[in-house]
Order: sequence, then C-alpha cells, then structure tokens
Amino acid sequence: MTGEGLPDGRAGVVVSMWLLTTIAYAYIIVPTSVLPLIQESMLIGPLAASVILSSTLAAQSISNVPVGAVLDRMDNVRVLGWATVGLLIAGVWGWHAAAAGDYWSLIASRGLGGVVTVIMWTVGVNVTTGLYQLDRRATAIGFFTTSAPAGFALGQFSGPIVANAFGWPSTFAVYSVLSGVTFALVLIASARCSSPTTPDAPVPTADELRAVLGNHDVWLISVLAGISFSAFFVLNNWMPSYLVDEFGLSLVHSGAFVALFPAMGIVSRWGGGFLSDAWFAGRRRPVVLWSFLIATPTFVVLGVVREPSTTVVTLCLAGISIQLGIGVFFAYAREIVDASVSATAVSITSAVAVAGATIGPVITGALFEASGSYASVFAYVVVISTIGIGLAYRAPESNGG
Repeated sequence: MTGEGLPDGRAGVVVSMWLLTTIAYAYIIVPTSVLPLIQESMLIGPLAASVILSSTLAAQSISNVPVGAVLDRMDNVRVLGWATVGLLIAGVWGWHAAAAGDYWSLIASRGLGGVVTVIMWTVGVNVTTGLYQLDRRATAIGFFTTSAPAGFALGQFSGPIVANAFGWPSTFAVYSVLSGVTFALVLIASARCSSPTTPDAPVPTADELRAVLGNHDVWLISVLAGISFSAFFVLNNWMPSYLVDEFGLSLVHSGAFVALFPAMGIVSRWGGGFLSDAWFAGRRRPVVLWSFLIATPTFVVLGVVREPSTTVVTLCLAGISIQLGIGVFFAYAREIVDASVSATAVSITSAVAVAGATIGPVITGALFEASGSYASVFAYVVVISTIGIGLAYRAPESNGG
C-alpha cells in the first residue's frame, strides 16, 4: 500500500485518518478499562456500567445509515472536521458529568460521542476505499480498520494509568482533546494528496438507495460483521473484570493484558485484507469463513482454562481470529453494490456491526447478573460465532471473486 500511495500522497491521507480514528476508538473503549472504579464511584451495577459503552455504540448504530447517505453527497474531509469538534465537546461534557456523578448526563455525552465517531470511521472507510483500486483495496482498508484495535489497545492500556494520575473522569476527555491535534494532520495530508479525498461517484437516486437497503447480500454481510463485532466487544468489555476477579490481577495489569486482545487486530485485520487480495485473488468470503472457524474453538478454550499465562495466550489467539474477517467486511460490502451507493452499503454494514457490538455487552451484562458466572459470557460468544460459521458458508462472493 505504502509504495503505491507515496508518490501522490494517498498513504499520508490514510495514515492520518488512521491516527484520528485510533484516538476516537480509544475514547469509545476506555470506560471498560476502569469499569470497577466507575461502579464503585457511581454506585451502579454491571449492567448499568456496560450501558456507558453500549450507549456510544447504540448511537453509532442508529446514525450509521444517515451518515452514509450524507457522505455520498458531501465533502468528506469537511464533515470529518465537524465530527472532530463534536468529539471534543462530547469528551469535555463526559468529563464534567462523570466528575459530578451525573450518570444520565454521562450517557448523553457518550451518545454524542457515538454519532461523531461513526462519522470518523465511515469517512475513513469511504476515503480509503475510494483512493485505491480493486487489486489493493482490501489491503488498504484492512490497514485502516486496524485503527479500531489500535485504539482499543490504547484505551485499555492507558485508561488505568490516566485514571491513577488524574482521576477516572478524566479518561473521557483526554482522547477527545488529542483528536483536535490529529485532525490538523488530516488537513495537511489531504492538501498534499493529488487524488480526490471525496470519492468521485454520481449522487445516488432514491430508487438506488431503496435498492441497496433491500439488498439481501448486503444484509447477510452486515449480519456477519455484526456477529464478529459483538464477540469482539463482549470480550473487550468483560475480560478486564474477569482477570481481576478470577486471577486477582490489579486493574493496571489486567488492562495491559487485555490490551493484547484488540492489539492482535493490528496484524490480523490488515493481514485479512492482504490475504484476500493476494492469496484469494480478491475473494472476501474465504477470509470471513476462516475467521469464524478458528475463533469458535478458541472461545471455548478461553472459557475453560484456569492458568493465567495460558489465558493470555488464548486471548491473543482469539483476538487474531475474530478480527481476521473484520479487515475485509467493508470492502466486501462496497464491492457488491454500485459505486453511487457504496458509502450507504458501508454504512449499513457498519450499522449492523455496531448493533452487534451494542447488544453484546448488554445481553452478557444481563446474563452475568442473572447467573453470577462468567461462563454465560463465554457461552454467548461461542454460540454467535458458531452461527457465523453457518452464515459464512451461505455468503455471496464479491465482484473481485
């Protein structure tokens, strides 16, 4: 990707957007790294604490399709600038709400954060896929999607450190402030790029939008993405508390170990895109299928091992396998529809993916409160990953295949 992108500045745009989205996803995930502190300070249970993450994801899911429709019609970098301002507001708002112990104000701030971060994600996917042709597209988009696990690793690792230094409410603001600085890099990179940063495609008609909304293949790919994201977010949400409760680790140490789980995606998401382009000749379905085939038994092992070092190694394998397919979903969805509605197809996929990520922590929170056992959490990810295997067998092949 880099060699192709350097002469005309495309790589600079993708890398700067990668940095911005990494910071955005650190903002999204950081509450999970300090969840015991939030519960103790705000006097809330596991389910209410999980809603702090799920409210952000719910706002993402609801706003995804409208965001895609807007981005099919507007300058993407300009919209990204407004989203960065919105994240700054959401972060400072969340900091003040948390410090005041105002739970519902904190939830509202996280909802705003969900809307603006989904704009950042969709702009990055839209711009990256538009800058590269089919033979390199999945590799490029696979690289961009590593911004999410990089952000999760950053949030999981640095959250307890920031909380210890400045208090846990400050974790809501620190990343939003950093996003303002990073957006300046996006502007510089975009100015130096000779290729258009807003994909040049005709504005979709109402009939075309209705057609993509009713496209069975888009929805099947979207459901597969939803399953992957649900399993991924459930483990991100619960593993810090699991390591503390089951193995007696400190919050800082558990955060460092759990950061390895999303960090594996830096390799596997990019690797999934590269395998799709180079090994499977542009086919996306085999990568998705293998992702679920490897992840499902790994989740079973993760739920039964009781030795800390084995648990950490298995957690890393789980992070690699479940994120392998995430590197291709967004190129996959884009390639089975017309270019004029590509951002809308990506947004549908993102919406369902985020819906899966939203309901996963809520369902497992309810299961945990009812059973009092982490076994219910692992059972959930095993069941949905098994469903993913069956659906992946039925999935269509992209236009690259």
